[in-house]
Amino acid sequence: MKLFPTKNFKAELRSDYSISMENLKSNTDITDSLTSDWTKKAFRGQVNENGFKLISSEIGRGAVCVLIGKFDGNTGEIEVRIHKAFKVMFSILMLMPIIGFGIAILTSGIEKSIGIIIPAIMGILFVRFVFIELGFRFISNTGINKLTDILTIKELNRK
Repeated sequence: MKLFPTKNFKAELRSDYSISMENLKSNTDITDSLTSDWTKKAFRGQVNENGFKLISSEIGRGAVCVLIGKFDGNTGEIEVRIHKAFKVMFSILMLMPIIGFGIAILTSGIEKSIGIIIPAIMGILFVRFVFIELGFRFISNTGINKLTDILTIKELNRK
């Protein structure tokens, strides 16, 4: 099991590749930075002739997942992963129980701090399986559904 989940898809376009990419360009706020900002477009990011690197334009949660696609003709691969900035934030959240346990050991000693081990482990597991996993599932599905509509993907299979 990985600390940060990813999803990989094989995609087949319904229409011609150039038409789909033009449609994606028209629905993307072209920028070099993958950060959330107010826009009327569905995505923010980079689109070129070989593929794309996008985030959803939804403020607050859209930047959690990065959609990376590489196409060769009408078939290609799409990878969905967690944005690097959110990896850092989630890592800090998972380290907080460990830091708290270390501080408890330094201030109270090991004998009195043993009761904190289980809550610390539960805190780490909560961040991993609730914040990261469920958040990634919902946000990545939203992004993939938008991308499927815009690119007119005929078939999308998980690898």
